[in-house]
Amino acid sequence: MKILITFCRILVGSLFIVSGLIKVNDAIGFSYKLEEYFSEKALGFPDLIPYALPIAVFIVVGEVLLGVATLLGAWPKLTSSLILAMIVFFTWLTFYTSHCDPHSLAIFTDPQGKPYIDNPDCVLTCGCFGDAIKLKPIESFYKDVALLIFIVPIFFAAFFGKFKLNTLKEDVIILIASLLVVAGFSYAMLDWMFPVLFTLISFGVGVLIKKVSGEKQWLMALGVLVVCAFFQYWTLVHLPIKDYRPYAIGNNIIEKMKSAEQLGKEPAKVVLYYKMKNKTTGEITEVSDDVYMKIYNDPNLEIVSGYRREEIISEGYVTPIQDFSPTNMDGESMTEQLLSEPRLFLLVSNNLDECKTNNMAEIIEFAKAAESDGAKFYGISPSGYDTAENFRHENQTPFEFLINDNIELKIIIRSNPGLVYIENGTIVNRWSNADIPDYQSAKGNGFKP
Repeated sequence: MKILITFCRILVGSLFIVSGLIKVNDAIGFSYKLEEYFSEKALGFPDLIPYALPIAVFIVVGEVLLGVATLLGAWPKLTSSLILAMIVFFTWLTFYTSHCDPHSLAIFTDPQGKPYIDNPDCVLTCGCFGDAIKLKPIESFYKDVALLIFIVPIFFAAFFGKFKLNTLKEDVIILIASLLVVAGFSYAMLDWMFPVLFTLISFGVGVLIKKVSGEKQWLMALGVLVVCAFFQYWTLVHLPIKDYRPYAIGNNIIEKMKSAEQLGKEPAKVVLYYKMKNKTTGEITEVSDDVYMKIYNDPNLEIVSGYRREEIISEGYVTPIQDFSPTNMDGESMTEQLLSEPRLFLLVSNNLDECKTNNMAEIIEFAKAAESDGAKFYGISPSGYDTAENFRHENQTPFEFLINDNIELKIIIRSNPGLVYIENGTIVNRWSNADIPDYQSAKGNGFKP
Protein backbone atom coordinates (compact mmCIF):
# COMPACT_ATOMS: atom_id res chain seq x y z
CA MET A 1 0.00 0.00 0.00
CA LYS A 2 2.80 2.43 0.88
CA ILE A 3 4.49 1.79 -2.46
CA LEU A 4 1.21 2.47 -4.29
CA ILE A 5 0.61 5.73 -2.39
CA THR A 6 4.20 6.85 -2.99
CA PHE A 7 3.83 6.12 -6.71
CA CYS A 8 0.60 8.16 -6.83
CA ARG A 9 2.25 11.04 -4.97
CA ILE A 10 5.21 11.08 -7.36
CA LEU A 11 3.00 11.05 -10.45
CA VAL A 12 0.46 13.61 -9.21
CA GLY A 13 3.05 15.93 -7.63
CA SER A 14 5.25 15.89 -10.73
CA LEU A 15 2.39 16.58 -13.13
CA PHE A 16 1.07 19.42 -10.95
CA ILE A 17 4.52 21.00 -10.96
CA VAL A 18 4.88 20.72 -14.75
CA SER A 19 1.32 21.86 -15.47
CA GLY A 20 1.62 24.79 -13.08
CA LEU A 21 5.08 25.75 -14.28
CA ILE A 22 3.97 25.88 -17.92
CA LYS A 23 1.30 28.39 -16.91
CA VAL A 24 3.62 30.30 -14.55
CA ASN A 25 5.87 30.70 -17.59
CA ASP A 26 2.98 32.46 -19.36
CA ALA A 27 0.53 33.62 -16.71
CA ILE A 28 -0.66 36.44 -18.96
CA GLY A 29 -1.64 33.88 -21.59
CA PHE A 30 -3.47 31.86 -18.94
CA SER A 31 -5.31 35.01 -17.84
CA TYR A 32 -6.56 35.41 -21.42
CA LYS A 33 -7.91 31.86 -21.21
CA LEU A 34 -9.66 32.71 -17.93
CA GLU A 35 -11.24 35.70 -19.65
CA GLU A 36 -12.73 33.27 -22.17
CA TYR A 37 -14.18 31.19 -19.33
CA PHE A 38 -15.50 34.28 -17.51
CA SER A 39 -17.21 35.60 -20.64
CA GLU A 40 -20.86 36.60 -20.30
CA LYS A 41 -21.76 33.94 -22.87
CA ALA A 42 -19.50 31.23 -21.42
CA LEU A 43 -19.64 30.68 -17.62
CA GLY A 44 -21.25 34.07 -17.15
CA PHE A 45 -18.88 35.84 -14.72
CA PRO A 46 -17.88 38.98 -16.70
CA ASP A 47 -17.26 40.91 -13.47
CA LEU A 48 -14.22 38.69 -12.87
CA ILE A 49 -12.55 39.57 -16.20
CA PRO A 50 -10.67 42.63 -14.78
CA TYR A 51 -9.19 40.32 -12.14
CA ALA A 52 -8.21 37.53 -14.55
CA LEU A 53 -4.44 38.07 -14.17
CA PRO A 54 -4.26 38.00 -10.33
CA ILE A 55 -6.62 35.00 -10.34
CA ALA A 56 -4.38 33.29 -12.91
CA VAL A 57 -1.26 33.94 -10.82
CA PHE A 58 -2.97 32.60 -7.68
CA ILE A 59 -4.05 29.41 -9.47
CA VAL A 60 -0.77 28.60 -11.21
CA VAL A 61 1.50 29.35 -8.25
CA GLY A 62 -0.87 27.37 -6.04
CA GLU A 63 -0.72 24.47 -8.47
CA VAL A 64 3.07 24.35 -8.27
CA LEU A 65 3.04 24.66 -4.47
CA LEU A 66 0.57 21.79 -4.14
CA GLY A 67 2.73 19.67 -6.43
CA VAL A 68 5.86 20.27 -4.37
CA ALA A 69 3.96 19.75 -1.09
CA THR A 70 2.62 16.41 -2.37
CA LEU A 71 6.16 15.24 -3.12
CA LEU A 72 7.46 16.43 0.25
CA GLY A 73 4.54 14.93 2.17
CA ALA A 74 3.83 18.30 3.77
CA TRP A 75 0.41 18.90 5.38
CA PRO A 76 -1.02 15.64 3.89
CA LYS A 77 -4.68 16.28 4.75
CA LEU A 78 -4.74 19.90 3.61
CA THR A 79 -2.66 19.29 0.47
CA SER A 80 -4.62 16.23 -0.68
CA SER A 81 -7.94 17.98 0.03
CA LEU A 82 -6.99 21.02 -2.04
CA ILE A 83 -5.68 18.89 -4.91
CA LEU A 84 -8.83 16.78 -4.89
CA ALA A 85 -11.05 19.87 -4.84
CA MET A 86 -9.08 21.43 -7.68
CA ILE A 87 -9.20 18.35 -9.92
CA VAL A 88 -12.91 17.76 -9.24
CA PHE A 89 -13.65 21.36 -10.23
CA PHE A 90 -11.61 21.17 -13.43
CA THR A 91 -13.11 17.78 -14.28
CA TRP A 92 -16.56 19.38 -14.07
CA LEU A 93 -15.40 22.45 -16.00
CA THR A 94 -13.89 20.50 -18.88
CA PHE A 95 -16.94 18.23 -19.05
CA TYR A 96 -19.22 21.27 -19.11
CA THR A 97 -17.23 23.12 -21.80
CA SER A 98 -16.83 19.97 -23.92
CA HIS A 99 -20.62 19.96 -24.40
CA CYS A 100 -20.75 23.56 -25.56
CA ASP A 101 -22.07 23.96 -29.12
CA PRO A 102 -20.93 27.30 -30.61
CA HIS A 103 -23.74 27.15 -33.16
CA SER A 104 -26.57 26.56 -30.72
CA LEU A 105 -28.75 29.30 -29.26
CA ALA A 106 -29.09 30.17 -25.59
CA ILE A 107 -30.58 32.90 -23.42
CA PHE A 108 -28.15 35.34 -21.79
CA THR A 109 -28.47 38.48 -19.69
CA ASP A 110 -26.71 41.71 -20.64
CA PRO A 111 -25.09 44.07 -18.08
CA GLN A 112 -28.40 45.96 -17.82
CA GLY A 113 -30.23 42.79 -16.84
CA LYS A 114 -32.06 42.36 -20.13
CA PRO A 115 -32.28 38.83 -21.59
CA TYR A 116 -31.22 38.15 -25.17
CA ILE A 117 -30.65 35.14 -27.41
CA ASP A 118 -27.26 34.44 -28.98
CA ASN A 119 -24.65 31.77 -29.68
CA PRO A 120 -22.57 30.82 -26.61
CA ASP A 121 -18.84 31.54 -26.37
CA CYS A 122 -17.30 28.08 -26.33
CA VAL A 123 -13.79 27.57 -24.96
CA LEU A 124 -12.17 25.38 -27.61
CA THR A 125 -8.92 24.59 -25.77
CA CYS A 126 -8.69 24.11 -22.01
CA GLY A 127 -5.42 25.95 -21.32
CA CYS A 128 -4.21 23.20 -18.96
CA PHE A 129 -0.72 23.23 -20.47
CA GLY A 130 -0.87 26.68 -22.04
CA ASP A 131 0.19 26.82 -25.69
CA ALA A 132 2.62 23.93 -25.18
CA ILE A 133 -0.03 21.21 -25.43
CA LYS A 134 -3.41 22.33 -26.72
CA LEU A 135 -6.05 19.95 -25.44
CA LYS A 136 -9.69 20.09 -26.40
CA PRO A 137 -12.03 20.25 -23.40
CA ILE A 138 -13.09 16.61 -23.87
CA GLU A 139 -9.44 15.51 -24.03
CA SER A 140 -8.72 17.45 -20.86
CA PHE A 141 -11.77 15.86 -19.23
CA TYR A 142 -10.36 12.39 -19.90
CA LYS A 143 -6.98 13.57 -18.56
CA ASP A 144 -8.60 14.89 -15.38
CA VAL A 145 -10.56 11.67 -14.85
CA ALA A 146 -7.34 9.65 -15.21
CA LEU A 147 -5.56 11.97 -12.77
CA LEU A 148 -8.47 11.70 -10.34
CA ILE A 149 -7.85 7.94 -10.15
CA PHE A 150 -4.39 8.63 -8.70
CA ILE A 151 -5.51 11.50 -6.43
CA VAL A 152 -8.29 9.66 -4.58
CA PRO A 153 -5.89 7.10 -2.98
CA ILE A 154 -3.66 9.98 -1.80
CA PHE A 155 -6.66 11.69 -0.23
CA PHE A 156 -7.82 8.64 1.72
CA ALA A 157 -4.26 7.68 2.68
CA ALA A 158 -3.72 11.18 4.11
CA PHE A 159 -6.82 11.00 6.30
CA PHE A 160 -5.98 7.47 7.47
CA GLY A 161 -2.49 8.57 8.42
CA LYS A 162 -0.73 6.36 5.86
CA PHE A 163 1.91 8.97 5.02
CA LYS A 164 3.37 12.12 6.52
CA LEU A 165 6.33 14.44 6.02
CA ASN A 166 9.11 12.53 4.26
CA THR A 167 12.16 11.14 5.98
CA LEU A 168 15.52 11.98 4.41
CA LYS A 169 15.60 8.58 2.71
CA GLU A 170 12.10 9.12 1.29
CA ASP A 171 13.12 12.60 0.09
CA VAL A 172 16.00 11.14 -1.93
CA ILE A 173 13.90 8.36 -3.46
CA ILE A 174 10.94 10.60 -4.29
CA LEU A 175 13.13 13.38 -5.70
CA ILE A 176 14.97 11.01 -8.05
CA ALA A 177 11.72 9.41 -9.22
CA SER A 178 10.03 12.78 -9.65
CA LEU A 179 12.92 14.16 -11.68
CA LEU A 180 12.67 11.15 -14.00
CA VAL A 181 8.91 11.70 -14.47
CA VAL A 182 9.34 15.44 -15.05
CA ALA A 183 12.29 14.86 -17.42
CA GLY A 184 10.38 12.29 -19.44
CA PHE A 185 7.33 14.50 -19.78
CA SER A 186 9.41 17.62 -20.51
CA TYR A 187 11.48 15.90 -23.18
CA ALA A 188 8.65 14.06 -24.90
CA MET A 189 5.90 16.68 -24.70
CA LEU A 190 7.40 20.09 -24.03
CA ASP A 191 10.85 20.20 -25.66
CA TRP A 192 11.89 22.14 -22.56
CA MET A 193 14.01 20.75 -19.75
CA PHE A 194 13.75 23.74 -17.40
CA PRO A 195 10.97 22.02 -15.37
CA VAL A 196 13.59 19.48 -14.25
CA LEU A 197 15.81 22.25 -12.89
CA PHE A 198 12.84 24.00 -11.27
CA THR A 199 11.68 20.78 -9.59
CA LEU A 200 15.19 20.18 -8.24
CA ILE A 201 15.48 23.74 -6.91
CA SER A 202 12.01 23.97 -5.34
CA PHE A 203 12.21 20.47 -3.82
CA GLY A 204 15.75 21.15 -2.62
CA VAL A 205 14.71 24.42 -0.97
CA GLY A 206 11.89 22.62 0.82
CA VAL A 207 14.19 19.87 2.11
CA LEU A 208 16.90 22.33 3.17
CA ILE A 209 14.46 24.48 5.13
CA LYS A 210 12.96 21.35 6.70
CA LYS A 211 16.36 20.33 8.05
CA VAL A 212 17.35 23.80 9.20
CA SER A 213 13.99 24.73 10.75
CA GLY A 214 13.31 21.44 12.47
CA GLU A 215 10.54 20.40 10.10
CA LYS A 216 8.51 23.60 10.33
CA GLN A 217 6.22 23.07 7.39
CA TRP A 218 5.06 26.67 7.11
CA LEU A 219 8.67 27.75 6.58
CA MET A 220 9.05 25.08 3.90
CA ALA A 221 5.95 26.40 2.14
CA LEU A 222 7.26 29.96 2.40
CA GLY A 223 10.61 28.97 0.91
CA VAL A 224 9.03 27.19 -2.06
CA LEU A 225 6.62 30.12 -2.49
CA VAL A 226 9.58 32.50 -2.78
CA VAL A 227 11.06 30.34 -5.56
CA CYS A 228 7.72 30.28 -7.43
CA ALA A 229 7.09 33.98 -6.87
CA PHE A 230 10.51 34.93 -8.24
CA PHE A 231 9.97 32.94 -11.43
CA GLN A 232 6.44 34.33 -11.78
CA TYR A 233 7.69 37.89 -11.29
CA TRP A 234 10.42 37.39 -13.88
CA THR A 235 8.08 36.16 -16.61
CA LEU A 236 5.49 38.87 -15.90
CA VAL A 237 7.98 41.74 -15.98
CA HIS A 238 10.01 40.34 -18.85
CA LEU A 239 8.67 37.66 -21.23
CA PRO A 240 8.01 33.89 -21.06
CA ILE A 241 11.26 31.93 -20.98
CA LYS A 242 9.89 29.32 -23.38
CA ASP A 243 7.56 30.41 -26.16
CA TYR A 244 5.21 27.95 -27.85
CA ARG A 245 3.32 30.52 -29.91
CA PRO A 246 3.67 30.90 -33.70
CA TYR A 247 5.47 34.24 -33.20
CA ALA A 248 8.39 32.67 -31.31
CA ILE A 249 11.88 33.94 -32.08
CA GLY A 250 13.19 32.25 -35.22
CA ASN A 251 9.78 31.67 -36.81
CA ASN A 252 9.00 33.10 -40.22
CA ILE A 253 5.59 34.77 -40.31
CA ILE A 254 5.22 34.21 -44.05
CA GLU A 255 5.67 30.46 -43.64
CA LYS A 256 3.34 30.36 -40.64
CA MET A 257 0.63 32.08 -42.72
CA LYS A 258 0.67 29.47 -45.49
CA SER A 259 -2.35 27.20 -45.82
CA ALA A 260 -2.33 23.41 -45.84
CA GLU A 261 -2.77 23.43 -49.61
CA GLN A 262 0.24 25.73 -50.09
CA LEU A 263 2.40 23.44 -47.95
CA GLY A 264 1.11 20.26 -49.53
CA LYS A 265 -0.40 19.09 -46.25
CA GLU A 266 -3.74 17.53 -45.50
CA PRO A 267 -6.26 20.15 -44.32
CA ALA A 268 -8.89 19.48 -41.71
CA LYS A 269 -12.14 18.16 -43.15
CA VAL A 270 -15.22 19.84 -41.75
CA VAL A 271 -18.89 19.25 -42.49
CA LEU A 272 -21.47 21.94 -41.71
CA TYR A 273 -25.02 21.06 -40.80
CA TYR A 274 -28.11 23.24 -41.13
CA LYS A 275 -31.75 22.83 -40.17
CA MET A 276 -34.44 23.07 -42.83
CA LYS A 277 -38.13 23.53 -42.08
CA ASN A 278 -40.86 22.16 -44.36
CA LYS A 279 -43.35 25.03 -44.71
CA THR A 280 -46.25 22.64 -45.34
CA THR A 281 -45.75 20.03 -42.64
CA GLY A 282 -43.60 22.05 -40.20
CA GLU A 283 -41.12 19.17 -40.07
CA ILE A 284 -37.56 20.22 -39.26
CA THR A 285 -34.66 18.23 -40.69
CA GLU A 286 -30.91 18.61 -40.19
CA VAL A 287 -28.95 18.43 -43.45
CA SER A 288 -25.25 18.56 -44.30
CA ASP A 289 -23.85 21.43 -46.35
CA ASP A 290 -23.62 19.39 -49.57
CA VAL A 291 -27.30 18.43 -49.29
CA TYR A 292 -28.18 22.01 -48.40
CA MET A 293 -26.59 23.28 -51.64
CA LYS A 294 -28.94 21.00 -53.59
CA ILE A 295 -32.18 21.94 -51.85
CA TYR A 296 -31.79 25.52 -50.64
CA ASN A 297 -33.79 26.83 -53.63
CA ASP A 298 -36.76 24.58 -52.85
CA PRO A 299 -39.69 27.02 -52.28
CA ASN A 300 -41.27 24.60 -49.82
CA LEU A 301 -38.23 24.69 -47.52
CA GLU A 302 -36.74 27.43 -45.36
CA ILE A 303 -33.59 27.46 -43.28
CA VAL A 304 -33.95 27.65 -39.51
CA SER A 305 -32.24 30.91 -38.62
CA GLY A 306 -29.40 30.87 -36.09
CA TYR A 307 -28.62 27.15 -36.31
CA ARG A 308 -25.41 25.78 -37.78
CA ARG A 309 -23.49 22.78 -36.48
CA GLU A 310 -19.89 22.02 -37.34
CA GLU A 311 -18.44 18.54 -37.29
CA ILE A 312 -14.76 17.77 -37.84
CA ILE A 313 -14.52 14.63 -39.92
CA SER A 314 -10.73 14.42 -39.79
CA GLU A 315 -8.03 16.49 -38.13
CA GLY A 316 -5.55 18.21 -40.41
CA TYR A 317 -3.06 21.06 -40.66
CA VAL A 318 -4.29 24.35 -39.23
CA THR A 319 -2.55 27.55 -40.32
CA PRO A 320 -0.80 28.89 -37.17
CA ILE A 321 -1.03 32.58 -38.12
CA GLN A 322 -4.34 33.61 -39.64
CA ASP A 323 -4.97 37.17 -38.45
CA PHE A 324 -1.73 39.06 -39.00
CA SER A 325 -3.15 41.65 -41.38
CA PRO A 326 -2.00 45.15 -40.41
CA THR A 327 -3.47 48.13 -42.26
CA ASN A 328 -2.61 51.80 -42.22
CA MET A 329 -5.09 54.43 -41.07
CA ASP A 330 -6.52 54.62 -44.60
CA GLY A 331 -7.42 50.93 -44.49
CA GLU A 332 -4.71 49.85 -46.93
CA SER A 333 -3.07 46.49 -46.26
CA MET A 334 0.52 46.69 -45.05
CA THR A 335 1.13 42.97 -44.63
CA GLU A 336 3.18 42.33 -47.75
CA GLN A 337 5.23 45.49 -47.31
CA LEU A 338 6.05 44.79 -43.67
CA LEU A 339 7.04 41.17 -44.25
CA SER A 340 9.38 42.16 -47.07
CA GLU A 341 11.26 44.76 -45.02
CA PRO A 342 14.90 43.76 -44.41
CA ARG A 343 14.81 45.48 -41.00
CA LEU A 344 11.52 46.18 -39.26
CA PHE A 345 10.64 47.15 -35.69
CA LEU A 346 7.06 46.93 -34.45
CA LEU A 347 5.98 48.48 -31.17
CA VAL A 348 3.02 46.27 -30.31
CA SER A 349 0.21 47.44 -28.03
CA ASN A 350 -2.93 45.33 -27.69
CA ASN A 351 -4.68 48.23 -25.95
CA LEU A 352 -3.43 51.83 -26.25
CA ASP A 353 -5.64 52.97 -23.35
CA GLU A 354 -3.75 50.59 -21.03
CA CYS A 355 -0.34 50.92 -22.70
CA LYS A 356 2.47 51.51 -20.21
CA THR A 357 4.36 54.72 -20.95
CA ASN A 358 7.01 54.65 -18.22
CA ASN A 359 9.70 53.68 -20.75
CA MET A 360 8.35 55.78 -23.62
CA ALA A 361 11.43 58.05 -23.64
CA GLU A 362 13.66 55.01 -24.26
CA ILE A 363 11.27 53.74 -26.95
CA ILE A 364 11.23 57.11 -28.74
CA GLU A 365 15.03 57.31 -28.63
CA PHE A 366 15.23 53.75 -30.00
CA ALA A 367 12.73 54.58 -32.79
CA LYS A 368 14.63 57.69 -33.87
CA ALA A 369 17.91 55.77 -33.94
CA ALA A 370 16.30 52.98 -35.98
CA GLU A 371 14.84 55.39 -38.55
CA SER A 372 18.18 57.24 -38.82
CA ASP A 373 19.86 53.89 -39.43
CA GLY A 374 17.51 53.07 -42.32
CA ALA A 375 15.26 50.61 -40.48
CA LYS A 376 11.47 50.86 -40.45
CA PHE A 377 9.67 51.50 -37.17
CA TYR A 378 5.89 51.35 -36.69
CA GLY A 379 3.51 51.21 -33.80
CA ILE A 380 0.69 48.68 -34.16
CA SER A 381 -2.51 48.49 -32.12
CA PRO A 382 -6.22 47.72 -32.57
CA SER A 383 -7.09 51.43 -32.15
CA GLY A 384 -8.40 53.69 -34.89
CA TYR A 385 -7.13 57.06 -36.02
CA ASP A 386 -8.41 59.25 -33.18
CA THR A 387 -7.10 57.07 -30.33
CA ALA A 388 -3.76 56.52 -32.06
CA GLU A 389 -3.30 60.21 -32.81
CA ASN A 390 -4.15 61.18 -29.24
CA PHE A 391 -1.57 58.68 -27.99
CA ARG A 392 1.03 60.03 -30.42
CA HIS A 393 0.47 63.64 -29.38
CA GLU A 394 0.41 62.86 -25.66
CA ASN A 395 3.67 60.90 -25.87
CA GLN A 396 5.29 62.73 -28.80
CA THR A 397 6.00 59.51 -30.65
CA PRO A 398 7.77 60.00 -34.01
CA PHE A 399 6.34 56.90 -35.70
CA GLU A 400 2.94 56.16 -37.24
CA PHE A 401 0.54 53.51 -35.98
CA LEU A 402 -0.95 50.63 -37.93
CA ILE A 403 -4.13 48.69 -37.07
CA ASN A 404 -4.48 44.98 -36.37
CA ASP A 405 -6.84 42.72 -34.44
CA ASN A 406 -6.08 42.93 -30.71
CA ILE A 407 -6.29 39.16 -30.13
CA GLU A 408 -3.48 38.61 -32.62
CA LEU A 409 -1.42 41.35 -30.97
CA LYS A 410 -1.84 39.60 -27.60
CA ILE A 411 -0.41 36.47 -29.21
CA ILE A 412 2.56 38.26 -30.75
CA ILE A 413 4.02 39.48 -27.45
CA ARG A 414 3.00 39.27 -23.77
CA SER A 415 3.77 42.90 -23.00
CA ASN A 416 1.88 46.14 -23.51
CA PRO A 417 3.79 47.62 -25.18
CA GLY A 418 6.39 45.21 -26.50
CA LEU A 419 9.00 45.63 -29.22
CA VAL A 420 9.46 43.07 -32.00
CA TYR A 421 12.33 42.98 -34.51
CA ILE A 422 11.68 41.29 -37.87
CA GLU A 423 13.97 40.64 -40.85
CA ASN A 424 12.23 39.67 -44.11
CA GLY A 425 9.33 38.15 -42.20
CA THR A 426 11.47 36.27 -39.65
CA ILE A 427 11.20 37.22 -35.98
CA VAL A 428 14.73 37.87 -34.74
CA ASN A 429 14.05 39.20 -31.26
CA ARG A 430 11.45 40.66 -28.90
CA TRP A 431 11.68 42.88 -25.85
CA SER A 432 9.16 43.58 -23.11
CA ASN A 433 8.46 47.14 -22.06
CA ALA A 434 10.91 46.70 -19.17
CA ASP A 435 13.73 45.53 -21.44
CA ILE A 436 13.90 48.14 -24.22
CA PRO A 437 17.62 48.16 -25.13
CA ASP A 438 19.95 50.90 -26.29
CA TYR A 439 19.83 50.83 -30.10
CA GLN A 440 23.57 50.86 -30.75
CA SER A 441 24.25 48.20 -28.12
CA ALA A 442 21.57 45.94 -29.56
CA LYS A 443 22.81 46.55 -33.10
CA GLY A 444 26.29 45.44 -32.09
CA ASN A 445 24.79 42.01 -31.40
CA GLY A 446 22.69 42.00 -34.57
CA PHE A 447 19.60 42.60 -32.36
CA LYS A 448 19.74 38.91 -31.44
CA PRO A 449 18.86 37.49 -27.99
